[in-house]
Amino acid sequence: MTDQTISIVYDSMSRVVVVRSERPSEAKSPSVGVFMTMLEVGLNELTGMVQVTDAIKKYIPPGVIGLKVNCLTRQYNSTSVALVEALIALLVRNGRDENDIIIWDRTSNELDGAGFKLNLSSFGVRAFGTDVSRFGYSREIYSSGEVNSLVSRILTEEIKSLINLPVLKDHSIAGLSGGLKNLYGVINNPNKYHDSNCDPFAAQVLGIAPVKEKLKLTIIDAFRIQYNGGPGFDSRYLTEYGGIILSDDPVAADTVALQILEHLRAAHNLPSLEKSGRPVRYLATAERLKYGTADVKNIQLNVKTMDSQGALHEGSLF
Repeated sequence: MTDQTISIVYDSMSRVVVVRSERPSEAKSPSVGVFMTMLEVGLNELTGMVQVTDAIKKYIPPGVIGLKVNCLTRQYNSTSVALVEALIALLVRNGRDENDIIIWDRTSNELDGAGFKLNLSSFGVRAFGTDVSRFGYSREIYSSGEVNSLVSRILTEEIKSLINLPVLKDHSIAGLSGGLKNLYGVINNPNKYHDSNCDPFAAQVLGIAPVKEKLKLTIIDAFRIQYNGGPGFDSRYLTEYGGIILSDDPVAADTVALQILEHLRAAHNLPSLEKSGRPVRYLATAERLKYGTADVKNIQLNVKTMDSQGALHEGSLF
């Protein structure tokens, strides 16, 4: 299987929407309601559709939906529980069955530590890790370029569509931890793919067949961003950005996330990731492999801001 046979094809102009909240009280403890409004605005802007129902139908086919979160730092700065609950509420409001939604990550302990309620039952939203004995990893090795891995059976067997819900933060090797890096959590051997600042490996994981087939949407949690010292938690480098980033192009979403991360580093008198010896080259590699858009000239960016009264207006990325 070659990269060419599993390329993800995008239009020449990729769309990314950033929705930010100016509500000071929401910065540290954003509510489900605020996140729901932000998601509705983001999905409508991304699709150009008036009704969020139509936006959801555009991206998410019938069947079980997997919400891949990032819970590495557990309660400190993992994917927001409120953001995930808001997305679930939108899905359920638009006719999806709760039990057809799975919140998942590498391990159940990480999910539990981040505040997600574990559930393997036939009722309600399910939440569990790949390490649950009935799942684990595939027997088949999936290959994409230099990546050869077993893949979570949650992805290969249990879900029909995947929504990637990473946290935007700095990474000590990759430079950027966003959507592509979060997909390392679907394979059994991510430790093998950190050489050369994760290039080309982070790009090639996108080419793994079940990822390519099922990834429908990336929603990056950028409410609180750790701009240095990641991927572990370090409160010295945490700042409040108050946003989410949405795109159906995972590479474009990460490209915008990288712009934000570099801006925050400069604002705090830190050198660029390139000068820090952690250049983020895997995005350009992903574009060369035709998995998405890394050239900002080919990304249509739309930024919306919710003010302290809840009104929406045109916003700025920084």
